[in-house]
Amino acid sequence: MQNHELILIAAVGGGLGAWTRMIVRDECVAQGIASWRVVLWINIVGSALAGMAMPLTSGSFEWALFALGFLGGFTTFSSMCVDIVVQWIVGRRRTAATIAIGTMIGGPLSAWISSFLTAKVDARSAISTVAIVPLAGRRFSHHASGLIGITLGGFIGTSVRVSLQFLAPTLAFPVWTATALVNVIGSGFAGFAFRWLCSLDADGVAIHSPSRRLRLERLLIFGFAGGLTTMSTLSIEIIEAMHDSPLNALLIASVNVVVGLSFTILGWWIAFRWFPMRESMGLIPISNKVK
Repeated sequence: MQNHELILIAAVGGGLGAWTRMIVRDECVAQGIASWRVVLWINIVGSALAGMAMPLTSGSFEWALFALGFLGGFTTFSSMCVDIVVQWIVGRRRTAATIAIGTMIGGPLSAWISSFLTAKVDARSAISTVAIVPLAGRRFSHHASGLIGITLGGFIGTSVRVSLQFLAPTLAFPVWTATALVNVIGSGFAGFAFRWLCSLDADGVAIHSPSRRLRLERLLIFGFAGGLTTMSTLSIEIIEAMHDSPLNALLIASVNVVVGLSFTILGWWIAFRWFPMRESMGLIPISNKVK
Protein backbone atom coordinates (compact mmCIF):
# COMPACT_ATOMS: atom_id res chain seq x y z
CA MET A 1 0.00 0.00 0.00
CA GLN A 2 1.09 3.58 -0.65
CA ASN A 3 2.08 5.85 2.23
CA HIS A 4 -0.86 8.20 1.74
CA GLU A 5 -3.24 5.22 1.98
CA LEU A 6 -1.56 3.98 5.14
CA ILE A 7 -1.75 7.48 6.67
CA LEU A 8 -5.47 7.69 5.96
CA ILE A 9 -6.13 4.22 7.41
CA ALA A 10 -4.03 4.99 10.49
CA ALA A 11 -5.82 8.32 10.96
CA VAL A 12 -9.20 6.57 11.03
CA GLY A 13 -7.87 4.07 13.56
CA GLY A 14 -6.32 6.87 15.62
CA GLY A 15 -9.62 8.73 15.82
CA LEU A 16 -11.41 5.59 17.02
CA GLY A 17 -8.61 4.86 19.46
CA ALA A 18 -8.84 8.35 20.98
CA TRP A 19 -12.61 7.98 21.41
CA THR A 20 -12.17 4.55 22.99
CA ARG A 21 -9.64 6.02 25.41
CA MET A 22 -12.12 8.68 26.47
CA ILE A 23 -14.83 6.06 26.98
CA VAL A 24 -12.59 3.86 29.13
CA ARG A 25 -11.36 6.84 31.12
CA ASP A 26 -14.79 8.35 31.73
CA GLU A 27 -16.36 5.02 32.70
CA CYS A 28 -13.55 4.32 35.19
CA VAL A 29 -13.66 7.85 36.61
CA ALA A 30 -17.44 7.46 37.04
CA GLN A 31 -16.66 4.44 39.21
CA GLY A 32 -14.39 6.53 41.44
CA ILE A 33 -11.03 5.57 39.89
CA ALA A 34 -8.54 8.43 39.64
CA SER A 35 -7.97 9.64 36.09
CA TRP A 36 -4.19 9.28 36.32
CA ARG A 37 -4.56 5.62 37.27
CA VAL A 38 -6.75 5.01 34.25
CA VAL A 39 -4.28 6.69 31.88
CA LEU A 40 -1.43 4.69 33.41
CA TRP A 41 -3.22 1.39 32.79
CA ILE A 42 -4.38 2.45 29.33
CA ASN A 43 -0.74 3.03 28.38
CA ILE A 44 0.37 -0.30 29.84
CA VAL A 45 -2.45 -2.30 28.25
CA GLY A 46 -2.06 -0.45 24.95
CA SER A 47 1.66 -1.21 24.94
CA ALA A 48 0.91 -4.88 25.59
CA LEU A 49 -1.46 -4.92 22.61
CA ALA A 50 1.26 -3.24 20.54
CA GLY A 51 3.56 -6.12 21.47
CA MET A 52 0.92 -8.54 20.20
CA ALA A 53 0.77 -6.59 16.94
CA MET A 54 4.53 -6.72 16.28
CA PRO A 55 4.26 -9.77 13.96
CA LEU A 56 1.89 -7.88 11.65
CA THR A 57 3.42 -7.14 8.26
CA SER A 58 4.70 -3.58 8.05
CA GLY A 59 2.74 -1.68 5.45
CA SER A 60 -0.35 -3.88 5.69
CA PHE A 61 -3.90 -2.67 6.25
CA GLU A 62 -4.09 -4.33 9.70
CA TRP A 63 -0.75 -2.86 10.75
CA ALA A 64 -1.76 0.67 9.78
CA LEU A 65 -5.26 0.47 11.27
CA PHE A 66 -4.42 -1.27 14.55
CA ALA A 67 -0.74 -0.75 15.42
CA LEU A 68 -0.11 2.72 13.98
CA GLY A 69 -3.65 4.05 14.24
CA PHE A 70 -5.86 2.60 16.94
CA LEU A 71 -3.19 1.86 19.54
CA GLY A 72 -1.39 5.12 18.79
CA GLY A 73 -4.61 7.02 19.51
CA PHE A 74 -5.65 4.78 22.39
CA THR A 75 -2.40 5.31 24.30
CA THR A 76 -1.19 8.79 25.11
CA PHE A 77 2.16 10.23 26.10
CA SER A 78 0.90 13.80 26.47
CA SER A 79 -1.75 12.95 29.10
CA MET A 80 0.90 11.10 31.09
CA CYS A 81 3.07 14.23 31.13
CA VAL A 82 0.15 16.44 32.12
CA ASP A 83 -0.78 14.03 34.93
CA ILE A 84 2.77 14.11 36.25
CA VAL A 85 2.80 17.92 36.28
CA VAL A 86 -0.65 18.13 37.92
CA GLN A 87 0.21 15.64 40.65
CA TRP A 88 3.46 17.48 41.32
CA ILE A 89 1.61 20.81 41.61
CA VAL A 90 -0.89 19.46 44.15
CA GLY A 91 2.00 18.11 46.24
CA ARG A 92 1.73 14.42 45.39
CA ARG A 93 5.34 13.85 44.42
CA ARG A 94 5.20 10.07 44.95
CA THR A 95 2.19 9.82 42.68
CA ALA A 96 4.00 11.84 40.01
CA ALA A 97 6.98 9.50 40.28
CA THR A 98 4.66 6.46 40.16
CA ILE A 99 3.12 7.70 36.92
CA ALA A 100 6.50 8.32 35.27
CA ILE A 101 8.21 5.13 36.44
CA GLY A 102 5.13 2.94 36.07
CA THR A 103 4.51 4.07 32.50
CA MET A 104 8.08 4.07 31.23
CA ILE A 105 8.86 0.67 32.75
CA GLY A 106 5.44 -0.96 32.61
CA GLY A 107 4.80 0.02 28.99
CA PRO A 108 7.92 -1.49 27.40
CA LEU A 109 7.85 -4.45 29.80
CA SER A 110 4.25 -5.32 28.95
CA ALA A 111 5.04 -4.94 25.23
CA TRP A 112 8.02 -7.28 25.55
CA ILE A 113 6.07 -9.89 27.50
CA SER A 114 3.14 -9.88 25.08
CA SER A 115 5.45 -10.02 22.05
CA PHE A 116 7.29 -12.98 23.61
CA LEU A 117 4.07 -14.85 24.40
CA THR A 118 2.60 -14.30 20.92
CA ALA A 119 5.84 -14.88 18.99
CA LYS A 120 4.57 -18.23 17.70
CA VAL A 121 0.93 -17.23 17.40
CA ASP A 122 -0.69 -15.66 14.37
CA ALA A 123 -0.97 -11.96 15.23
CA ARG A 124 -4.33 -11.56 13.54
CA SER A 125 -5.81 -14.40 15.57
CA ALA A 126 -4.37 -13.01 18.80
CA ILE A 127 -5.67 -9.52 18.16
CA SER A 128 -9.11 -10.83 17.21
CA THR A 129 -9.48 -12.20 20.73
CA VAL A 130 -9.44 -8.66 22.14
CA ALA A 131 -13.10 -7.76 22.70
CA ILE A 132 -14.57 -4.37 23.53
CA VAL A 133 -17.02 -4.66 26.40
CA PRO A 134 -20.39 -3.03 25.58
CA LEU A 135 -20.98 0.16 27.51
CA ALA A 136 -23.90 0.81 29.78
CA GLY A 137 -26.74 2.50 27.93
CA ARG A 138 -27.17 5.10 30.63
CA ARG A 139 -23.94 6.86 29.55
CA PHE A 140 -24.14 6.37 25.80
CA SER A 141 -25.32 9.94 25.16
CA HIS A 142 -22.37 11.24 27.21
CA HIS A 143 -19.87 9.35 25.06
CA ALA A 144 -21.67 10.19 21.83
CA SER A 145 -21.55 13.91 22.68
CA GLY A 146 -17.75 13.89 22.45
CA LEU A 147 -17.54 11.56 19.45
CA ILE A 148 -17.09 14.18 16.73
CA GLY A 149 -14.58 16.38 18.56
CA ILE A 150 -12.40 13.60 19.92
CA THR A 151 -12.48 11.52 16.74
CA LEU A 152 -11.69 14.55 14.57
CA GLY A 153 -8.83 15.60 16.85
CA GLY A 154 -7.50 12.04 16.95
CA PHE A 155 -7.75 11.78 13.16
CA ILE A 156 -5.71 14.95 12.64
CA GLY A 157 -3.17 14.19 15.35
CA THR A 158 -2.61 10.64 14.08
CA SER A 159 -2.22 11.91 10.50
CA VAL A 160 0.56 14.26 11.60
CA ARG A 161 2.28 11.58 13.71
CA VAL A 162 2.26 8.86 11.06
CA SER A 163 3.31 11.31 8.32
CA LEU A 164 6.37 12.32 10.33
CA GLN A 165 7.18 8.67 11.08
CA PHE A 166 7.14 7.92 7.36
CA LEU A 167 9.13 11.07 6.57
CA ALA A 168 11.96 10.48 9.06
CA PRO A 169 13.71 7.62 7.18
CA THR A 170 13.65 9.60 3.92
CA LEU A 171 15.61 12.32 5.73
CA ALA A 172 18.07 9.77 7.14
CA PHE A 173 16.67 10.04 10.67
CA PRO A 174 15.70 6.99 12.73
CA VAL A 175 11.96 6.58 13.24
CA TRP A 176 12.26 7.01 17.00
CA THR A 177 13.26 10.65 16.48
CA ALA A 178 9.90 11.30 14.80
CA THR A 179 8.09 9.64 17.70
CA ALA A 180 10.09 11.70 20.18
CA LEU A 181 9.33 14.87 18.21
CA VAL A 182 5.56 14.36 18.22
CA ASN A 183 5.60 13.29 21.88
CA VAL A 184 7.51 16.41 22.88
CA ILE A 185 5.43 18.81 20.79
CA GLY A 186 2.18 17.12 21.78
CA SER A 187 3.07 17.23 25.46
CA GLY A 188 3.88 20.94 25.27
CA PHE A 189 0.61 21.58 23.46
CA ALA A 190 -1.33 19.51 26.00
CA GLY A 191 0.28 21.41 28.88
CA PHE A 192 -0.69 24.71 27.30
CA ALA A 193 -4.25 23.62 26.45
CA PHE A 194 -4.87 22.06 29.86
CA ARG A 195 -3.77 25.18 31.75
CA TRP A 196 -5.76 27.36 29.35
CA LEU A 197 -8.98 25.37 29.54
CA CYS A 198 -9.05 23.88 33.04
CA SER A 199 -8.75 24.75 36.70
CA LEU A 200 -7.76 22.30 39.43
CA ASP A 201 -9.62 21.40 42.60
CA ALA A 202 -7.82 20.40 45.79
CA ASP A 203 -7.54 16.81 44.53
CA GLY A 204 -5.95 17.84 41.24
CA VAL A 205 -9.13 17.07 39.29
CA ALA A 206 -9.82 19.25 36.26
CA ILE A 207 -12.71 21.70 36.47
CA HIS A 208 -14.29 23.02 33.26
CA SER A 209 -16.20 26.28 33.19
CA PRO A 210 -18.04 27.06 31.02
CA SER A 211 -19.04 23.82 29.26
CA ARG A 212 -17.56 24.91 25.92
CA ARG A 213 -14.13 24.46 27.48
CA LEU A 214 -14.94 20.79 28.03
CA ARG A 215 -15.70 20.46 24.32
CA LEU A 216 -12.40 22.15 23.46
CA GLU A 217 -10.56 19.89 25.91
CA ARG A 218 -11.98 16.84 24.18
CA LEU A 219 -10.99 18.15 20.75
CA LEU A 220 -7.54 19.50 21.59
CA ILE A 221 -6.26 17.34 24.47
CA PHE A 222 -8.13 14.03 24.33
CA GLY A 223 -8.31 14.10 20.54
CA PHE A 224 -5.47 15.98 18.85
CA ALA A 225 -2.73 15.70 21.49
CA GLY A 226 -3.75 12.13 22.31
CA GLY A 227 -3.59 11.13 18.65
CA LEU A 228 -0.38 13.06 18.03
CA THR A 229 1.48 11.43 20.91
CA THR A 230 1.78 7.70 21.55
CA MET A 231 3.02 5.41 24.28
CA SER A 232 2.47 2.14 22.43
CA THR A 233 4.88 3.00 19.61
CA LEU A 234 7.41 4.35 22.10
CA SER A 235 7.28 1.10 24.07
CA ILE A 236 7.97 -0.92 20.92
CA GLU A 237 10.85 1.36 19.97
CA ILE A 238 12.39 0.97 23.43
CA ILE A 239 12.30 -2.84 23.42
CA GLU A 240 13.62 -2.93 19.83
CA ALA A 241 16.48 -0.63 20.85
CA MET A 242 17.25 -2.98 23.76
CA HIS A 243 18.23 -5.62 21.22
CA ASP A 244 20.98 -3.34 19.91
CA SER A 245 22.07 -1.54 23.06
CA PRO A 246 20.51 -0.83 26.47
CA LEU A 247 22.08 2.62 26.24
CA ASN A 248 20.12 3.35 23.08
CA ALA A 249 16.91 2.29 24.82
CA LEU A 250 17.75 4.49 27.79
CA LEU A 251 18.49 7.40 25.44
CA ILE A 252 15.13 7.06 23.68
CA ALA A 253 13.22 6.85 26.96
CA SER A 254 15.15 9.75 28.52
CA VAL A 255 14.69 12.09 25.55
CA ASN A 256 10.94 11.48 25.50
CA VAL A 257 10.42 11.85 29.25
CA VAL A 258 12.84 14.65 30.10
CA VAL A 259 12.16 16.84 27.07
CA GLY A 260 8.47 15.94 27.01
CA LEU A 261 7.98 16.97 30.64
CA SER A 262 10.03 20.13 30.06
CA PHE A 263 7.78 21.13 27.18
CA THR A 264 4.67 20.32 29.22
CA ILE A 265 5.83 22.69 31.95
CA LEU A 266 6.77 25.29 29.33
CA GLY A 267 3.35 25.07 27.70
CA TRP A 268 1.67 25.34 31.09
CA TRP A 269 3.75 28.43 31.95
CA ILE A 270 3.03 30.12 28.61
CA ALA A 271 -0.72 29.62 29.08
CA PHE A 272 -0.47 31.07 32.58
CA ARG A 273 1.42 34.09 31.30
CA TRP A 274 -1.01 34.68 28.43
CA PHE A 275 -4.16 34.19 30.48
CA PRO A 276 -3.19 35.28 34.02
CA MET A 277 -6.70 36.41 34.96
CA ARG A 278 -8.61 33.41 33.64
CA GLU A 279 -8.07 31.33 36.77
CA SER A 280 -5.66 31.52 39.65
CA MET A 281 -2.85 29.00 39.76
CA GLY A 282 -3.94 28.35 43.34
CA LEU A 283 -6.03 25.27 44.00
CA ILE A 284 -9.79 25.65 44.15
CA PRO A 285 -11.50 24.16 47.22
CA ILE A 286 -13.59 21.09 46.50
CA SER A 287 -16.71 22.91 47.69
CA ASN A 288 -16.30 25.34 44.79
CA LYS A 289 -16.25 22.74 42.04
CA VAL A 290 -18.18 23.67 38.92
CA LYS A 291 -20.37 20.77 37.83
